[in-house]
Amino acid sequence: MRNLIAANWKMHFDIDEAENTAKQMANSLKFTEIDVAVCANFIHLDRLNTVFSKTGIKLGAQNMYFEEKGAYTGEVSPVMLKSVGCEYVIIGHSERRHIFGETDELINKKIKSAKSHNLKPILCVGETLKEREDAKAFDVIARQIKEGLDGVDAEDVVIAYEPVWAIGTGVVADRNTIEEIHAFVRQIVGNLPILYGGSVKPSNAEQLASIKDVNGFLVGGASLVVEDFKSLIEKFIKIKGED
Repeated sequence: MRNLIAANWKMHFDIDEAENTAKQMANSLKFTEIDVAVCANFIHLDRLNTVFSKTGIKLGAQNMYFEEKGAYTGEVSPVMLKSVGCEYVIIGHSERRHIFGETDELINKKIKSAKSHNLKPILCVGETLKEREDAKAFDVIARQIKEGLDGVDAEDVVIAYEPVWAIGTGVVADRNTIEEIHAFVRQIVGNLPILYGGSVKPSNAEQLASIKDVNGFLVGGASLVVEDFKSLIEKFIKIKGED
Protein backbone atom coordinates (compact mmCIF):
# COMPACT_ATOMS: atom_id res chain seq x y z
CA MET A 1 0.00 0.00 0.00
CA ARG A 2 1.56 3.28 -1.14
CA ASN A 3 0.93 6.45 0.81
CA LEU A 4 -0.59 9.20 -1.34
CA ILE A 5 -0.88 12.96 -1.08
CA ALA A 6 -3.29 14.37 -3.64
CA ALA A 7 -3.94 18.00 -4.50
CA ASN A 8 -7.50 19.04 -5.26
CA TRP A 9 -7.26 22.37 -7.07
CA LYS A 10 -11.07 22.65 -7.24
CA MET A 11 -12.19 25.58 -9.44
CA HIS A 12 -9.02 27.68 -9.33
CA PHE A 13 -6.49 28.99 -11.88
CA ASP A 14 -6.84 29.95 -15.51
CA ILE A 15 -4.86 27.82 -17.95
CA ASP A 16 -1.63 29.85 -17.72
CA GLU A 17 -1.74 29.97 -13.92
CA ALA A 18 -2.30 26.22 -13.83
CA GLU A 19 0.63 25.56 -16.16
CA ASN A 20 2.95 27.85 -14.21
CA THR A 21 2.00 26.22 -10.91
CA ALA A 22 2.49 22.77 -12.45
CA LYS A 23 5.95 23.75 -13.70
CA GLN A 24 6.90 24.93 -10.22
CA MET A 25 5.68 21.60 -8.83
CA ALA A 26 7.62 19.66 -11.45
CA ASN A 27 10.79 21.46 -10.40
CA SER A 28 10.34 21.10 -6.65
CA LEU A 29 8.22 18.02 -5.89
CA LYS A 30 10.69 15.21 -6.51
CA PHE A 31 9.56 12.70 -3.93
CA THR A 32 10.03 8.94 -4.33
CA GLU A 33 8.92 7.90 -0.83
CA ILE A 34 5.21 8.41 -1.56
CA ASP A 35 2.89 9.05 -4.49
CA VAL A 36 1.94 12.64 -5.25
CA ALA A 37 -1.02 13.49 -7.49
CA VAL A 38 -2.60 16.70 -8.74
CA CYS A 39 -6.33 16.61 -9.45
CA ALA A 40 -7.08 19.58 -11.67
CA ASN A 41 -9.93 21.10 -13.61
CA PHE A 42 -10.84 19.40 -16.89
CA ILE A 43 -9.53 22.28 -19.03
CA HIS A 44 -6.10 22.04 -17.38
CA LEU A 45 -5.50 18.33 -17.77
CA ASP A 46 -3.92 18.18 -21.22
CA ARG A 47 -1.49 21.01 -20.46
CA LEU A 48 -0.60 19.49 -17.08
CA ASN A 49 -0.03 16.09 -18.64
CA THR A 50 2.65 17.67 -20.83
CA VAL A 51 4.30 19.21 -17.75
CA PHE A 52 4.09 16.13 -15.51
CA SER A 53 4.68 13.37 -18.07
CA LYS A 54 8.41 13.07 -17.36
CA THR A 55 8.12 13.56 -13.61
CA GLY A 56 6.87 11.37 -10.79
CA ILE A 57 3.78 13.52 -10.27
CA LYS A 58 0.54 11.72 -11.11
CA LEU A 59 -2.38 13.44 -12.83
CA GLY A 60 -5.98 13.20 -11.67
CA ALA A 61 -9.39 14.65 -12.45
CA GLN A 62 -11.92 15.98 -9.96
CA ASN A 63 -14.96 14.20 -11.40
CA MET A 64 -16.20 12.18 -14.38
CA TYR A 65 -19.37 10.72 -15.88
CA PHE A 66 -19.86 6.97 -16.05
CA GLU A 67 -20.67 6.67 -19.78
CA GLU A 68 -17.92 6.39 -22.38
CA LYS A 69 -19.58 8.72 -24.89
CA GLY A 70 -22.97 10.00 -25.96
CA ALA A 71 -25.42 12.88 -25.68
CA TYR A 72 -24.36 14.08 -22.24
CA THR A 73 -23.72 17.77 -22.76
CA GLY A 74 -21.16 19.20 -20.38
CA GLU A 75 -19.89 15.85 -19.11
CA VAL A 76 -16.45 14.24 -19.38
CA SER A 77 -15.93 10.51 -19.82
CA PRO A 78 -13.30 8.14 -18.40
CA VAL A 79 -12.04 7.56 -21.94
CA MET A 80 -11.36 11.29 -22.26
CA LEU A 81 -9.55 11.33 -18.92
CA LYS A 82 -7.30 8.44 -19.93
CA SER A 83 -6.52 10.16 -23.24
CA VAL A 84 -5.00 13.14 -21.39
CA GLY A 85 -2.92 11.02 -19.03
CA CYS A 86 -5.07 10.78 -15.91
CA GLU A 87 -4.28 8.05 -13.40
CA TYR A 88 -6.63 9.17 -10.60
CA VAL A 89 -10.13 10.60 -10.40
CA ILE A 90 -11.88 12.04 -7.36
CA ILE A 91 -15.40 10.64 -7.03
CA GLY A 92 -18.10 11.57 -4.54
CA HIS A 93 -16.50 14.72 -3.15
CA SER A 94 -18.84 16.36 -0.64
CA GLU A 95 -19.21 19.37 -2.93
CA ARG A 96 -20.50 17.04 -5.64
CA ARG A 97 -22.82 15.34 -3.17
CA HIS A 98 -24.20 18.46 -1.49
CA ILE A 99 -24.07 21.14 -4.19
CA PHE A 100 -24.81 18.98 -7.22
CA GLY A 101 -26.95 16.31 -5.59
CA GLU A 102 -24.88 13.25 -6.46
CA THR A 103 -26.26 10.07 -4.88
CA ASP A 104 -24.47 6.95 -3.68
CA GLU A 105 -26.00 5.10 -6.65
CA LEU A 106 -24.51 7.55 -9.15
CA ILE A 107 -21.16 7.52 -7.36
CA ASN A 108 -21.14 3.72 -7.51
CA LYS A 109 -21.68 3.84 -11.30
CA LYS A 110 -18.82 6.29 -11.65
CA ILE A 111 -16.48 4.11 -9.58
CA LYS A 112 -17.32 1.02 -11.62
CA SER A 113 -16.73 2.95 -14.84
CA ALA A 114 -13.45 4.43 -13.59
CA LYS A 115 -12.20 0.98 -12.59
CA SER A 116 -13.17 -0.52 -15.94
CA HIS A 117 -11.01 2.12 -17.64
CA ASN A 118 -8.01 1.65 -15.34
CA LEU A 119 -8.50 4.90 -13.46
CA LYS A 120 -7.89 4.85 -9.71
CA PRO A 121 -10.92 6.30 -7.90
CA ILE A 122 -10.45 8.46 -4.81
CA LEU A 123 -13.79 7.88 -3.07
CA CYS A 124 -14.63 10.74 -0.71
CA VAL A 125 -16.75 10.07 2.36
CA GLY A 126 -17.68 12.21 5.33
CA GLU A 127 -20.46 13.51 7.52
CA THR A 128 -22.02 16.94 7.81
CA LEU A 129 -21.98 18.83 11.10
CA LYS A 130 -25.66 17.99 11.68
CA GLU A 131 -25.05 14.30 11.03
CA ARG A 132 -22.20 14.35 13.56
CA GLU A 133 -24.31 16.20 16.13
CA ASP A 134 -27.10 13.66 15.57
CA ALA A 135 -24.63 10.79 16.21
CA LYS A 136 -25.02 9.54 12.63
CA ALA A 137 -21.42 9.92 11.45
CA PHE A 138 -20.59 6.22 11.49
CA ASP A 139 -23.84 5.24 9.78
CA VAL A 140 -23.34 7.85 7.05
CA ILE A 141 -19.74 6.87 6.36
CA ALA A 142 -20.51 3.14 6.37
CA ARG A 143 -23.34 3.70 3.90
CA GLN A 144 -21.22 5.88 1.61
CA ILE A 145 -18.46 3.27 1.49
CA LYS A 146 -20.65 0.19 1.16
CA GLU A 147 -22.98 1.66 -1.47
CA GLY A 148 -20.16 3.41 -3.28
CA LEU A 149 -18.16 0.18 -3.55
CA ASP A 150 -21.10 -2.17 -4.08
CA GLY A 151 -20.09 -4.74 -6.70
CA VAL A 152 -16.65 -3.13 -7.12
CA ASP A 153 -13.27 -4.87 -7.13
CA ALA A 154 -11.78 -2.43 -4.64
CA GLU A 155 -8.15 -2.95 -5.68
CA ASP A 156 -6.55 0.46 -6.47
CA VAL A 157 -9.42 2.36 -4.83
CA VAL A 158 -8.39 5.10 -2.40
CA ILE A 159 -10.71 6.28 0.40
CA ALA A 160 -10.61 9.91 1.51
CA TYR A 161 -12.30 10.83 4.79
CA GLU A 162 -13.31 14.49 4.68
CA PRO A 163 -15.63 15.71 7.41
CA VAL A 164 -17.85 18.13 5.50
CA TRP A 165 -17.69 20.67 8.30
CA ALA A 166 -13.88 20.86 8.01
CA ILE A 167 -13.54 21.38 4.25
CA GLY A 168 -12.31 24.87 3.42
CA THR A 169 -13.31 26.17 6.85
CA GLY A 170 -9.93 26.21 8.54
CA VAL A 171 -11.38 23.82 11.14
CA VAL A 172 -9.61 20.47 11.46
CA ALA A 173 -11.26 17.50 13.12
CA ASP A 174 -9.62 16.77 16.46
CA ARG A 175 -7.17 13.91 16.73
CA ASN A 176 -9.57 11.58 18.55
CA THR A 177 -12.23 12.05 15.89
CA ILE A 178 -9.82 11.32 13.05
CA GLU A 179 -8.35 8.29 14.82
CA GLU A 180 -11.81 6.94 15.56
CA ILE A 181 -13.17 7.45 12.05
CA HIS A 182 -10.07 6.16 10.26
CA ALA A 183 -10.00 3.04 12.47
CA PHE A 184 -13.69 2.51 11.68
CA VAL A 185 -13.07 2.93 7.94
CA ARG A 186 -10.11 0.53 8.18
CA GLN A 187 -12.43 -2.18 9.51
CA ILE A 188 -14.60 -1.76 6.42
CA VAL A 189 -12.00 -1.34 3.66
CA GLY A 190 -9.10 -3.44 4.94
CA ASN A 191 -5.82 -2.60 3.23
CA LEU A 192 -6.98 0.29 1.05
CA PRO A 193 -5.21 3.63 1.56
CA ILE A 194 -7.23 6.08 3.68
CA LEU A 195 -6.51 9.78 3.21
CA TYR A 196 -7.57 12.60 5.49
CA GLY A 197 -8.89 15.81 3.99
CA GLY A 198 -10.23 18.98 5.53
CA SER A 199 -8.10 22.12 6.03
CA VAL A 200 -4.80 20.21 5.83
CA LYS A 201 -1.83 22.60 5.83
CA PRO A 202 1.86 22.66 6.79
CA SER A 203 1.10 23.67 10.37
CA ASN A 204 -0.94 20.51 11.09
CA ALA A 205 0.62 18.02 8.66
CA GLU A 206 2.91 16.35 11.21
CA GLN A 207 0.16 15.91 13.77
CA LEU A 208 -2.19 14.42 11.17
CA ALA A 209 0.53 12.18 9.72
CA SER A 210 1.21 10.71 13.17
CA ILE A 211 -2.28 9.15 13.25
CA LYS A 212 -1.97 5.41 12.60
CA ASP A 213 -4.51 4.89 9.83
CA VAL A 214 -3.82 8.12 7.93
CA ASN A 215 -2.10 7.04 4.71
CA GLY A 216 -1.95 10.49 3.15
CA PHE A 217 -3.92 13.65 2.54
CA LEU A 218 -6.41 15.12 0.08
CA VAL A 219 -5.36 18.77 0.09
CA GLY A 220 -7.42 21.74 -1.05
CA GLY A 221 -6.29 25.32 -0.47
CA ALA A 222 -2.74 24.49 0.62
CA SER A 223 -2.12 22.72 -2.69
CA LEU A 224 -2.55 25.97 -4.61
CA VAL A 225 0.71 27.32 -3.16
CA VAL A 226 3.64 25.16 -4.20
CA GLU A 227 5.81 25.88 -1.16
CA ASP A 228 2.94 25.05 1.22
CA PHE A 229 2.18 21.82 -0.63
CA LYS A 230 5.85 20.83 -0.66
CA SER A 231 6.19 21.62 3.04
CA LEU A 232 3.26 19.46 4.11
CA ILE A 233 4.51 16.57 1.97
CA GLU A 234 7.94 16.84 3.62
CA LYS A 235 6.34 16.87 7.05
CA PHE A 236 4.24 13.81 6.20
CA ILE A 237 7.34 11.93 5.06
CA LYS A 238 9.22 13.00 8.18
CA ILE A 239 6.59 11.25 10.31
CA LYS A 240 5.67 8.27 8.13
CA GLY A 241 8.99 7.67 6.40
CA GLU A 242 9.09 5.55 3.29
CA ASP A 243 6.19 3.14 2.88
